[in-house]
Amino acid sequence: MTSYIPMQDIAATVAGLREGRLRARALVDRAQQAAGLAERFNPIAHADWRGAQEAADELDRLAARGTTAGPLHGIVLSIKDLYNVRGMPTRAGTRAPLPDLGQDEATAVERLRAAGAIVFGKTNMHEIALGATGENVWTGDVMNPHDPSRQSGGSSSGAAVAVATGVGFAGLGSDTGGSVRIPAAFCGVVGFKPTFGAIPLDGALPLSWTCDHAGPIANTVADCATLYEVMARRRADHARVARAPRLAVPARWLAGRLDPAVRDRFDRVLAVLRAAGASIDEVDIASMPLAWTCYTPIVRAEAAHVHARALVPGVGGFSPMVLAPLQAGQALSAGEYLAARDQRRVLRAELMRVTAAVDALLLPTSPVPAPRRGQAEVMLEGGSKTVREAVLGQTLPFSLCGLPALSVPMGRVDGLPVGLQLVAGIDADASLLALGRWVEAQRIADRTPVE
Repeated sequence: MTSYIPMQDIAATVAGLREGRLRARALVDRAQQAAGLAERFNPIAHADWRGAQEAADELDRLAARGTTAGPLHGIVLSIKDLYNVRGMPTRAGTRAPLPDLGQDEATAVERLRAAGAIVFGKTNMHEIALGATGENVWTGDVMNPHDPSRQSGGSSSGAAVAVATGVGFAGLGSDTGGSVRIPAAFCGVVGFKPTFGAIPLDGALPLSWTCDHAGPIANTVADCATLYEVMARRRADHARVARAPRLAVPARWLAGRLDPAVRDRFDRVLAVLRAAGASIDEVDIASMPLAWTCYTPIVRAEAAHVHARALVPGVGGFSPMVLAPLQAGQALSAGEYLAARDQRRVLRAELMRVTAAVDALLLPTSPVPAPRRGQAEVMLEGGSKTVREAVLGQTLPFSLCGLPALSVPMGRVDGLPVGLQLVAGIDADASLLALGRWVEAQRIADRTPVE
C-alpha cells in the first residue's frame, strides 16, 4: 500500500499556515504528488490542480497579511462526484443523463470554500451511489489501497481511498445506506454520517431523498468534527467525555452476523473500552429485521423517480447492475412504498427509544473485512450471505432512520482494516463526535486487552 497521513490534523495545520510555518501551496503540491502515486487505485474522477494552486497562492498571500479565511484555511479536500462543483463536471459514475441539480455548486461545497478549503477535484464512486462496493464498469473499479484485489467500499469509494493515500486531508462523501461508513472502514479511515438533514444536500444528486446524508471522510474524528461544524453550521463538542460512557451492543442482532475473526476483534475492542471505564450492556432491538425489509423498496422507488427521464426506453446509459434495481423500483406500487415507510417509522421509534438510554450503540461497521472485487457472497458465523446484505445490513438501519453514526478504525483482520461503528440518538452529533474522540484515544486500532 502507498499511504500518506498528514503530519498534523486540520486544526494544527491551519495554525501552522496562520503562523507562517506552512504554505498552502506546498500542501496542494504534496496532495498532487500523492495523487500520482495513488492513481493505480483509481480514486480521482476529475482534478484541477492549476486551480487549486491558484487558490493556495491567494490563501498564502492572505496569511502573509496576518489573517486566515476560516477554520479550513489551506486544507486540501476532494468532493464526491455527485456534488456540483463550480467549473467541474458532475457525472456520478454513470453514462446516463442526470437531472438538473438546480445550482452550479452544492451548498456544502460553498461552505467548505467559504471556510478556506481548497477543492482540488472530484472522486470516483459507485454508479449514481446505488451500491456499496466501489465497482463501476464505466469509470473502472476504485481499488482498496491495502489490497487492490479487494473492494474499496461504496458508494463514496474514491473519497475514502483519497484520504487513505494522502490525496488531501479529507473528502466529502454521501451516505444513503452506509456509503461514508463502509469505505471508511474498508480503507482504515474515519467516516461520519450526521443526523438526517444536518448538512444540506442542495446541488447534490439524490439517490433516496428520505435516506441521503452528506458526511465527511477524514483521518481523525477531530477532523470530521471540524468539517461537520463548517458544513452543518452547528457546534460540535471538542471537549473530552465528562464521565464514563454508557454504551450498548445489539447482541441479538449481531448473533450469527459476523465473520469469526471480526467477532474476535470486536470483543477485544469491547474489553479495551471496558478497561478504560465504559459500561457496556447488551440491548435487544426487536424491529431491526424491518430495516432490510423496508430499505430496498424505499431507496429503489425514490431512485427510480429521481432518474425517471433517463429510464425512458431508448435513453440508456446505466450499467446492467444499476439498471435492474432502478427498473425494480419503477415496478413498485404506491402501496408497497407506503408500507415500507410505515415499517421504517416502527424501527425509528425503537431506535430513538434505545439510543435515548445510552451514549451510543456499538457494532462493527462491516461484519467482514473488504471482500474481493467481484465477490458475491461471504461466509459469516450463521452461514452464507450476499455481500450486499452482509455489509449494508450493519449500516443501513441508521441512515434509513436518520441517526448519526461514526465509523472509526478498530484494527485489522487478515491484514485488512475493520471499523467500529458508534450510533447515537437524533441530533446527538456533537456528543457522538466527543465520544468518538474518546474511543479513538483508547488506541483501539492497535491495542488488545491485557490478559
